[in-house]
Amino acid sequence: MAEKEKVKCIFCKGEAKLHYEDLNLLDGKMTLKGEPYYKCTVCKKEYVTSNQMKGTEEKINSFYITRPVIATGRSLAITLPPDISNFYSIKKGTRIQIIPESKTIFKIKLA
Repeated sequence: MAEKEKVKCIFCKGEAKLHYEDLNLLDGKMTLKGEPYYKCTVCKKEYVTSNQMKGTEEKINSFYITRPVIATGRSLAITLPPDISNFYSIKKGTRIQIIPESKTIFKIKLA
């Protein structure tokens, strides 16, 4: 859905103009480019609409990493890319919890 270039400010009813800004997440590990928001020319407040927030949320929730399951001895294993292991400070010997949620979903939590 196309954003309107100008709308009425939800705070002061002045004119709010559409702006775009990069949104850095996870200490800069993930950047969403050109996320829309409105800034009022009168009261200078910045805000996002529910549609803008929903679009950003969809982008965030669509982020995932696909990794193959490998065999190591008689066990199966999943490797972590260096960016993820560095971000979470995971090293050899770090303990994790595997939490089953359904037949197709489980969570991994640092113990």
